[in-house]
Amino acid sequence: MNIETIQSYYQARGLQWPDAKDALWFFLSEVGELAEAYLAHHKNELTDEEIAMLEVFSNEGFHADEIVSRVDGWVRNNDRVKKENIGKEVADCEMMLSVFMYSLTKSTPDQALLIKMEEKLGGDLQQLA
Repeated sequence: MNIETIQSYYQARGLQWPDAKDALWFFLSEVGELAEAYLAHHKNELTDEEIAMLEVFSNEGFHADEIVSRVDGWVRNNDRVKKENIGKEVADCEMMLSVFMYSLTKSTPDQALLIKMEEKLGGDLQQLA
């Protein structure tokens, strides 16, 4: 995702841009929400071990949410009442991962991924086209 679009979204919503540490807590909270949403739709397709692992992620996401909720100036706007929309949770994870990466390094996950791909392919991404 284009970081300028995310920054414009934050500005339009009147949201405070988090530092890297807080963005990481937000991201982990979103991962927990994604795990919870996936369980809500796909529990019958999972093994007991997989269910237990996703429940751990969900609970740890709650814990991350509790941590970030104690930071002055942060107000979480999701009470996890609606767990059904996996797409929205994936989008939230992508956004918060981008915010975390940009706050930490002034680059984006997309940029880091391209660099990693170039390294793995010996510097030639043209072969993917």
